[in-house]
Amino acid sequence: MEVLRTGSRDAIPSEDTLIKKFGVSRGVIREVLHLLREQGLIERVRGAGTFVLAPGPILHPVDESRDLAQDVNSVAPRIAIRCRAVSPQTCTAFTADKLAVPVDSSVVIMESLTTLDGYPVSVRTAFLPAEPFSVILDDPHIDLHRSPYELISQIIGQPVGDTDLEISCSNADALTADLLRVPVGFALLDTSRVLRAVDGTPLEFSISHARADHLVFTHVMKSSAAPARASSPAGATVRYGDPSI
Repeated sequence: MEVLRTGSRDAIPSEDTLIKKFGVSRGVIREVLHLLREQGLIERVRGAGTFVLAPGPILHPVDESRDLAQDVNSVAPRIAIRCRAVSPQTCTAFTADKLAVPVDSSVVIMESLTTLDGYPVSVRTAFLPAEPFSVILDDPHIDLHRSPYELISQIIGQPVGDTDLEISCSNADALTADLLRVPVGFALLDTSRVLRAVDGTPLEFSISHARADHLVFTHVMKSSAAPARASSPAGATVRYGDPSI
């Protein structure tokens, strides 16, 4: 996927350049380009070259309690979140443990799809305690199509606290592949998240599946021996041109 680390509508380097860069045969390069064309990620224009159709991957810092939409849209409104469904349900033992509520407690389930410049990036299923979040089932004036951090902050009347985040990998099943417009088995980055109030009370447990070719998580690993240095400003960026992460 390194060949996609460029801006949307930018030209992909020539086959000879890619062969030298990755140290593989021309056959391998052509097979990869064929797969990318089948997935709708690139387009060959006769006499002009091959161009990237999808946006470049996003670098998403995970140093602060905030999400991708807040990072990207702080620069330009490129991320859109669409709430696909919201419904009440009783929670399982696993979800109850994450939310620190009794088994079979009432929860609100929200399913959402996130896009970047109109291209699907991730799907998320969130579980929220019915108290206080059952209000979103009844109040049509609450905007559900936005960052969960912003939505939750509005409902509880204060900023959110820390976020527990686990990152793993998986392959797309048929439903996820259809939503993200990728083949079944496509590589995904998964996040399991518990969003907490300032006092540590769990407010949301969610699981997301993101296209592995569109998202790169970044984090500064501090050294106990190194002197303190100023942190870089938080914010996600889309990496153009330079493939080194």
